[in-house]
Amino acid sequence: MKKTNTLIIFLGLMLIITGFLNITVQAQDDVIGVAEEDAEYNIGFIVKTMANPYFARMKDGAEEAALDFNINLTWVSAQEHTDAEGQLNLVEDMIQREMDAIVINPVGPEAIVPAIKQANERGIPVVIVDTTAAGGDIVTFVGMDNVDAASDIAEYVAQEMNGKGNIAILEGVRGHSTAEERLVGYNNVIDQYPELNVVASQAANYDRSEGMRVTENFLVSNPDLDLIISSNDEMGLGAIRAIMAAGRQNQVKVVGFDAIDDALVSVKNGEMLATVESVPDMQAYESVKAAVDYLNGKEVPSEIIVPCVVVDQSNVDEFLD
Repeated sequence: MKKTNTLIIFLGLMLIITGFLNITVQAQDDVIGVAEEDAEYNIGFIVKTMANPYFARMKDGAEEAALDFNINLTWVSAQEHTDAEGQLNLVEDMIQREMDAIVINPVGPEAIVPAIKQANERGIPVVIVDTTAAGGDIVTFVGMDNVDAASDIAEYVAQEMNGKGNIAILEGVRGHSTAEERLVGYNNVIDQYPELNVVASQAANYDRSEGMRVTENFLVSNPDLDLIISSNDEMGLGAIRAIMAAGRQNQVKVVGFDAIDDALVSVKNGEMLATVESVPDMQAYESVKAAVDYLNGKEVPSEIIVPCVVVDQSNVDEFLD
């Protein structure tokens, strides 16, 4: 009897611990804006992750909008930017809380569709931000044109390299729309320059450590490498670390994407050649505004595209805090 009780207690503790672990892995929950009882609306905002500084800037924009439009905003993020099931669970939770609207930054265009349809069935309007959705009824998409922005940085690279040289590409998450669209933009421009050669292209999943590791391989395999295009700044900063460790900082240049604070400092210091300001704070602000406008009966365009800017040493001071 004693052993049985011990086993039951042990199993119970394991279930409790597992439950806590699931909660920790699935979401980080924060309420911003005005108090619920004083709010015009209660809106949920779901992002892929807070592990990337890009999404900290997105949160800043959402918070500014929450205060400007007198709403109570529940900010939720999974810890893994590829966790489609976790994001679906977060949307279901927002539906159960009976949010007036939900803003979603999808882990992927296809993966988010079931969640959007669930919100549709409950009559909860959905705004999509930063990454597109492949189905379901949405109020609008708010974000940059990744193909155009990637084309801009690739054209900058082509001019800096005088139209010739060897390029490697650090891709994001293969199969995800943002990564694939940026790759299309790079290649659209590079293909116009016969003497620009892409000698390597590999995913590093938007991670600084992976960017460093992949770049180490690039450097070994390509002794004549001239430049690395990185699909976000985190990977690009990892690439710079690898290049410096190899003593090739005077030979191999790096451009990034997103203009996070560390990258702007790197541009200022002459380490990173350039990056792209993708204004995640503006994307978040405009997505919350779109949700509020829709709830107030205003007409909202089906797509709201925010402008992007290439940032190098000539204009970096405009973007540094």
